[in-house]
Amino acid sequence: VREYIDDTEDYVNIQLDNQRNELIQLQLILTIASFAIAIETLIAAVFGMNIPYTWNDTNGVFGPFVISISAACLLLFLLILGYGRWKRLIGV
Repeated sequence: VREYIDDTEDYVNIQLDNQRNELIQLQLILTIASFAIAIETLIAAVFGMNIPYTWNDTNGVFGPFVISISAACLLLFLLILGYGRWKRLIGV
């Protein structure tokens, strides 16, 4: 009976370790996403200041700029995520 109890405890510990690893992977993905969003926020904050730029008078610049910065940050997120999978920090 004692061996059966030890085997059950080992099984429960393995299940808990698996859940803990999945939570750590989720936390890593969310941290990578928040880093990419922080970069985009930094760029938006710099351009949101009241500094006179020459392109402020040009119409139609804001939309393509926001789209390109968003695409660059999405690419940054995917690159870091791919690196994490390549190093086997994140499961497939």
